[in-house]
Amino acid sequence: MTYKGRLPLLLSVPHGGLEIPPEVRSGCRLGLPALLRDGDTWSGHLYSLEERVSAFFRFPVARAVLDLNRAAEDRPPENPDGVVKTVTVCNEQVWENPEGLSDDQITLLLDRYYHPYHRGLLAASKNGNIKLGLDCHTMLARAPQSSDHPGETRPLVCLSNRGDQNGEALDEPLTAPPGMIRALGRFLEQQLTRLDRNRAVPVVRLNRPFNGGYITTKHGRAGHIPWIQVELNRSLYLSSEPLAAVPDQAANARIKSLQRCLFEAFKMISLY
Repeated sequence: MTYKGRLPLLLSVPHGGLEIPPEVRSGCRLGLPALLRDGDTWSGHLYSLEERVSAFFRFPVARAVLDLNRAAEDRPPENPDGVVKTVTVCNEQVWENPEGLSDDQITLLLDRYYHPYHRGLLAASKNGNIKLGLDCHTMLARAPQSSDHPGETRPLVCLSNRGDQNGEALDEPLTAPPGMIRALGRFLEQQLTRLDRNRAVPVVRLNRPFNGGYITTKHGRAGHIPWIQVELNRSLYLSSEPLAAVPDQAANARIKSLQRCLFEAFKMISLY
């Protein structure tokens, strides 16, 4: 999965999908606006660098239905926001049955959609030409009420390696070296400051508000390549809540500008 002239990176975009698998579609209550609100809005467009990196994975299924960034055993009712959901991040009921999917339905979704994606990431990470995995997300400009810090203003970028706010280890293994995550932070700050710095928020923070989810933890600790979670603030390309599956002309122009910034920063970290 490596190609001449492409960056030696593996990109994962797990939360940009809007599809509801046919196996469970009839029991789902959510329409397009709710799926857009719950997922990483337009992240599939923002990170569409598949022609420029060595390995690229984009999940088509909506996060509200099946979340790749959760462990397979992380399920309702213990966690309503687990690998399958009973409520969205906006507290909207996902399924006609308020208790959610049956065990058989969950197993089916895991076998057909979840495990193949993770197996693909693992196989690609074993390619000796790939130097770094990036799990690519977007985040709300302010933390939702369901978060640990509701209403908190967020930075333009959050990078995560399961460490502290300097990228250094806490009480668990890191998914990427401190120097590497700090370097990526510098490269992104350089690019985004050129694009837009008229904001009273930090450009880049490490491990806050997110310190890395299941994908970076699982695959980063497998030891084949380092992994960093990337969260981009949606205020950089969204002017209001989207009600469309694809960006309009103005939003697409902002996305293309951001994509150029991302590519330049990713190119620089490839040489780190």
